[in-house]
Amino acid sequence: MSTLRFLRTFVAIAEHGSFAAAAERVALTHAAVGQQMRALESELGRPLFSREKRSITLRPEAYQLLPQVRQLLADYEGIVAGDKTENNVAGHVSIGAIVSGMGLLSKCLVEVAQVHPALEVTLATGRSSDLIVRVGSGELDAAVVIEDSRRPFRGIGWTHLYDEPLVLLANRGQIRRKDDFDSLLETSPFIRYDRATATGAQIERLLRRVGTRPRQILELDSILGISELVRQGVGVAIVPMLAHSGWHKDPALRVFPVPDGIYSRRVGMLEPSRKGHITGIIRRHLVGIMSNPC
Repeated sequence: MSTLRFLRTFVAIAEHGSFAAAAERVALTHAAVGQQMRALESELGRPLFSREKRSITLRPEAYQLLPQVRQLLADYEGIVAGDKTENNVAGHVSIGAIVSGMGLLSKCLVEVAQVHPALEVTLATGRSSDLIVRVGSGELDAAVVIEDSRRPFRGIGWTHLYDEPLVLLANRGQIRRKDDFDSLLETSPFIRYDRATATGAQIERLLRRVGTRPRQILELDSILGISELVRQGVGVAIVPMLAHSGWHKDPALRVFPVPDGIYSRRVGMLEPSRKGHITGIIRRHLVGIMSNPC
């Protein structure tokens, strides 16, 4: 069983970025973590870390081992829980989701609960960046978040679920017959989505590509808040087309696709290995829902 403990420590190092952070996570001293990793390298017959004077980092081949290690630990946890085939799974997990993913996640959990009534789930919602931090700290066991190309999810499992394409949102009552994406951006007050976010940075790249400098009047970090301001006729905005938003059916709103249609944000499930035998069930069910939409 010592190898399993070593593998858990190995995953903790990958997820938290250092021996010191992993030591705190698995309740060991820094020296004990080092001893475990040397023993693991000896048992596997290969180096897992690059050791320099002031830093120790995972080698690329070590990252390639992570999926197998996570699966091995998840299988073992399933055996300990009493059922490896996912029947009668019990336990508690805390899962977060961005606002647009909460409906999908809630639907998934209702269906999972019918199969696994002893499973308890605590839900949380928030900004993607905050949820990612909470997953990394161990406060959340998994989360439905936005992929950020600026900060890759190294050492943590990621499964793509769906895309939310960028669109121009305008008030239907303020649109002239000849208006299109370009004319609305040039002539209408512009409500900008927070540039500090990955999505906000993507919107900025889009504006640079089309060569338009809109007349900005506000900058907000709430997509739903922005959509409400557009509904009230305050201005236009470029935002992700939130899943299940109903904007296309809203009589007060008009949705315009962005040029080329190549800009979108990727939403998926961020999932460490801590409770993989449970979060794996939820992930597979989410993927199933997206593969067979009603």
